[in-house]
Amino acid sequence: MIFRKTLISAAAAALTIASTSVSASPIAHPDSSFGLDKRAFGGYNDWNCKPSSSYPYPIVMTHGLGGNSGEWVYMATRFAAKGYCTFALDYGHLNEVPFLNGLDDLRTSANQLSDFVDKVLIATGAPKVDILGHSEGSTLPRVYFKYNNGDAKTRKFAGIGSNSYGTTLSSLTTLMESLGLHDVVEGVLNPVCKACFQLIVGAPFLEELNTPNDTVPGVQYLMIASKYDPLVTPYQSGWLKDNNPNVKNQLVQDWCALDFVGHIAQATDVSHHPVIFNGVHNFFSDNGKTASCLSVVT
Repeated sequence: MIFRKTLISAAAAALTIASTSVSASPIAHPDSSFGLDKRAFGGYNDWNCKPSSSYPYPIVMTHGLGGNSGEWVYMATRFAAKGYCTFALDYGHLNEVPFLNGLDDLRTSANQLSDFVDKVLIATGAPKVDILGHSEGSTLPRVYFKYNNGDAKTRKFAGIGSNSYGTTLSSLTTLMESLGLHDVVEGVLNPVCKACFQLIVGAPFLEELNTPNDTVPGVQYLMIASKYDPLVTPYQSGWLKDNNPNVKNQLVQDWCALDFVGHIAQATDVSHHPVIFNGVHNFFSDNGKTASCLSVVT
């Protein structure tokens, strides 16, 4: 949402963008580095948590562009209630932009994710983590895998509202190109959102990330998308393309045709969590179950 609003404002103003108006995620970022990861909240980010035999791998959650760890307030507490050790970090904060995270270059954010995962592994004693990412947070772990040796520390990765090959933002990027505004808008936005143009279709950053392969050996992938997502368009750009038996590309509506979830709600809207939560839980727990319209979260 924040990315789209920013680009719309930029295109409308053409060459004169001074600032953008955006809204933060449910819980504001309290400092310029790590925020809510410093203390337990709703059962997650409990640094005394020790994994159980039922759920031996802690979950690390990565938020979306402009968000923070507070966007996981519902889903993370449900995982914690199930018995998982569950952690969420804030990453990618730029000092020039108060409250918002996920704006810095994804390679810098991957360094922060790497430090955070190491901290989780030390605290829990687990050999590896499972990662759950939303939106930009579905791209970041793959950067971590490729450039930070993160594949050696990760068992499974699930992305929701996933973005693997870049978004057109409902054709907004196409309009920007046709008006000759791409370089201008990128030049204006880059100081306050280095990640923005790394996430659109045709971005050199994504081309490099996905070459020669968009997956790494040893990690299992579940990439979840909704056909009603207005921000990651086309929704199939969330899919991974490698012919890898460890990859599953999953449409929410194949689990439940009656679920009309969009983009942000995949991580934050309680009404859609039974399907998505259970799909991810089934994947992480290897319980052999399939999410459906009848899924219930307890």
